[in-house]
Amino acid sequence: MKLGCNTVLFGSVDLATALDQIAFAGYQYVELAAIAGMCEHLSLDSDPPQIRELITSRGLTATAIEAASTDADRLGGIFRQAQALDIPIVNIGSGGTSGDEDSTRSAIDHIRDLAKLAGDHGVRLAVKPHVGQAIYDGATGMRLMDEIDEPALGLNFDPSHLYRADEDPPEIAHRWGARILTSHFRDCASRERQVGPPPTQIPGRGTVDLPATLAALHSVGYTGPLNLEIIGAKDYTLAQAGSVAAEARGYLNRCLQEI
Repeated sequence: MKLGCNTVLFGSVDLATALDQIAFAGYQYVELAAIAGMCEHLSLDSDPPQIRELITSRGLTATAIEAASTDADRLGGIFRQAQALDIPIVNIGSGGTSGDEDSTRSAIDHIRDLAKLAGDHGVRLAVKPHVGQAIYDGATGMRLMDEIDEPALGLNFDPSHLYRADEDPPEIAHRWGARILTSHFRDCASRERQVGPPPTQIPGRGTVDLPATLAALHSVGYTGPLNLEIIGAKDYTLAQAGSVAAEARGYLNRCLQEI
């Protein structure tokens, strides 16, 4: 698995500084945050050669972009950036509302169009089942994949969201198998729907059985990105955010070694 860090953890600083911290913490891979209103280290106006130089000069490889949007116009621009940067995956949620059949059908129809658009740009679209949204658990994730016949589409496996949807993440890893395209990784303190503050998201500090989850991913042959995604740290000092990145990397790297 390609252990990386999402730059959203370093939302208080520019991309160059975020990449410095991620590389210093020992990561080889990175996911770029392109989240409007939260952390836009990659924007529609970013210069691809400049972004590429920032990444490669620090010995990093970008495995994904987190767009967190279902707006087709915005995603079209993100797909163009991904294509120019040779970043293979763009991550989104589904939008919509959990448990509402009309909302779920509408979300699936829209994602079908987005997946085709991604494929037209030579990139893949990973949808993360997200607490509160139309696609939110193991079953709705499977339904999405069963109802959309687009090779560009896959699932983003996030154990913290699945756990808070009352699922067992290792079981979902086995159920989804080859449908898993990428993974956001973090912990959580409980099954409460809110994710909780950053310290409870640090792998190893919460209640999700992350070693068993990693073992399950390994058993289904998953070798894709495993990107630490810690949200809510925009007001953290650089030292605090750097400590989070380093602690998480140490824990996850040891777990991977013990599989």
